[in-house]
Amino acid sequence: MTRWRSRHAVELGVAVGALSLALGSTACTGVLDGDPMNSVMSGPPGSTSGGSGNTGGSGSSGGASAQAAPGFKAIHRLNNSEYNATVADVLKTKLQPANGSWRVYELNGFDNMADVQLVDTDQYQRYFDAAGSLADDVFAIPDFRAAFLTCTTPDDACVKGLIGNLGLHLFRRPLKPAEVDNYKAVYTAGQGQGYDHEGSLKHVLRALLSSSEFLYRMEFDPNPASADKHPLNGYELATRLSYFLWSSAPDDALLAAAADNSISQDATIKSTVDRLLKDPARAPRFVQNFYGQWLGGRRVAEHAVAPDVYKSWTPDLANALAEEMYDYFADFLNTDRSWLEFLTADENFVNGPLATLYGLPAPAASSTGLTKVTNTTDARKGFLGLGGFLAQSSLDRRTSPTLRGRWIMINLLCTHPPSPPQNVPKIETAAGMTDLSKGNVRAILEKHRTDPNCANCHKLFDPYGLPLEQFDGIGAYRTTYADGSPVDPSTTLADGTNLKGLDELASSLSADPRFKQCVADNMFGYGLGRLATDADRPALDDIQKVWNNGTEVPSLRRLIQAIVLAPSFRTRSGQAAP
Repeated sequence: MTRWRSRHAVELGVAVGALSLALGSTACTGVLDGDPMNSVMSGPPGSTSGGSGNTGGSGSSGGASAQAAPGFKAIHRLNNSEYNATVADVLKTKLQPANGSWRVYELNGFDNMADVQLVDTDQYQRYFDAAGSLADDVFAIPDFRAAFLTCTTPDDACVKGLIGNLGLHLFRRPLKPAEVDNYKAVYTAGQGQGYDHEGSLKHVLRALLSSSEFLYRMEFDPNPASADKHPLNGYELATRLSYFLWSSAPDDALLAAAADNSISQDATIKSTVDRLLKDPARAPRFVQNFYGQWLGGRRVAEHAVAPDVYKSWTPDLANALAEEMYDYFADFLNTDRSWLEFLTADENFVNGPLATLYGLPAPAASSTGLTKVTNTTDARKGFLGLGGFLAQSSLDRRTSPTLRGRWIMINLLCTHPPSPPQNVPKIETAAGMTDLSKGNVRAILEKHRTDPNCANCHKLFDPYGLPLEQFDGIGAYRTTYADGSPVDPSTTLADGTNLKGLDELASSLSADPRFKQCVADNMFGYGLGRLATDADRPALDDIQKVWNNGTEVPSLRRLIQAIVLAPSFRTRSGQAAP
C-alpha cells in the first residue's frame, strides 16, 4: 500500500476492514479465506454456493418436480454489465466504471458465469478506485440525495439509519447490527480525519462499494456442510430474479416483497416477471445480455468486413443490423409470440440503409429507431434471414456454409460437432488459393470435401449452411455468385432430409426437438449463472413439460416463468469444499 498517500491508505484500510467483516461469516457456502486483497477475491472456481430443495411459499414450482436437483452454483461476482447497471440503478449515477480496461471472463459464450468471475489484486484496485469515483459523484445527484441522505446530523440514529438504507440496496439485504457498527466505525474514522458529515458518509459509501457483499451475490446456508435442501430466503430470491431479467439489483418493490416473503409465492413470482419485463429502462438489458450473447447481437457491430468486397458496409449499417437483431427478439418477448415461429416469422426491422440492403422500400423517417415491416414476396424470413446473423456467420470476404452450419448446430440445436483435425487446409487451397469472394463457394467447398479428413465433419454441418448461400456475406440476397455462376441452395441433411433454401431450412429446424430444448438450456444456464449439465436434465425436462404443455403458447415469457418457478431457481443446499 506504500504507493498511496497516507489518507488513501486509511481509506483502503477501512474498506478492507469492511470487506473482511463480510467474509467473516462461514454460513456462505464456499468460504472465502486469506488476504481480502489477494486470495479472497481471486479464489478458484471451486469456491461456491449452490443448491436444490423444496420451493418456498406454495411449493408448487409451476408444476415441476420438487425432486429436480439444481446442481452446483459458484459464488457469483458481478460482471461488468451488472456492475454498471447496479450502480446506475441504485446510486442514480451516469458513471460507467466497468470500462474497456476491466477484464471480461466468458464461459459457454456468456459473461455472467460464476465459475470464471475471478478477481486479482489489479481488479480489486479497479473496484476500489471506482468506489471512490462513485462516492465523489453521487453526493451531487439530487435523486441520490433524496433517496439516501434523509438526515443531516452526526448522531447514531441518523448515521446508522443512513448506513442501513445504503446497505440494504447495495448488499441486496438488510445489514446485521454488527455490520452497521462496522460501517459506523468507518464514518467515525472519517470524522477523525477532519471530514464533515457528508465527507464521512462518502467513506462509508466507498467501503460499502469495496465490500465483497456488494461485489458478490452471496447466498447463505444454515449448515454449509449439509446437502439438505432449503428455500432461498426472500432477498436471495429477489436478487436472483433481478439479475436474471435486469442484470441489476432488486428495486424497492422487490425488496418489499422479500421483506414480507411474499416473493416466495408462485403468483408473486409470475407477476414480478411480468413487471420486470415491462420496465422500459431495465428490461432491454435481458435482451442485450442474454440474447445478445447467445445469438450474437453483441458481435455484429465489430464484425470484420472487407471494404473492397462489401462496399455498402458502414458502421451505421452494422449498428442497424445489430439493433434489428435485438428488436426481432424483443418483439417475440413482448408480444408472447410462439418461440416455434422464431425461425419462420416474415418480419424485419429496418431503417433506410438496412431497407436498401434488403431490397425493401425505404420506411418513413422514424425518431424512435427501426421500423417493423413484413414482405411476403421476398425470400427472407425469420432469424436466419437477419443480416446481422448472416454477417457474423460469414468470413470477411465471403460466405462460409461451414461456419453458418456449425453456428446453427451449436447455437440453435445445442449440438456440438467434433473439432476439425489439425492442419486442415482452407477451402481456398482446393481452388488454388483463389479469392473466393469472386468465385463459387459451394463448388470449391464440394471439392474440399473430397478429402476424407474433411468429409466426416463437413457432412454434419455444411448442409445447414448451404441453403443460406442465397445471402451474401453481409446478408444481401443474391441468385448468382460474383463470377456469374448460379447459387444452388439445395441440400441433404445427415438424416437424409432433402430441402432447399432458407424457407425449408427454417421449417425443418423449427420442427427439430433440439430447437425448443436449446433455448431452454441456454436461458436456464444464463439465469442461474452456471452451465447446464447432464445432471440438470431432469430439471430441464420438468421445465419443458411446463413450458410445452400443449395448451398454452410456448412464449419466451412462459419459459422464463417456468425456469424461475422451478426448484433449481428457488432453492439451494450447502456444499462445503472438501
